[in-house]
Amino acid sequence: MLSKILRFFVGFIILFLIFGIAVQYYVYQPVKPKELVCHKGKLLHRIGDGETVYLKVKGISCEYEKGMLIIEEQS
Repeated sequence: MLSKILRFFVGFIILFLIFGIAVQYYVYQPVKPKELVCHKGKLLHRIGDGETVYLKVKGISCEYEKGMLIIEEQS
């Protein structure tokens, strides 16, 4: 009787640890920054490969509409 309880308890602990490790792995995946970002009507372009530094592009405005980035040249 005691061995059955211990097997159940150890099995539960192992499953709990596996679930916790899987959640940690998928939650803390690094998020790649976007190449183009529209912020307050200004188009921003990311510089560098691994950095999140953006430059404002002059003469171009942008907006999001229905999940699409619309870029327009200002006159």
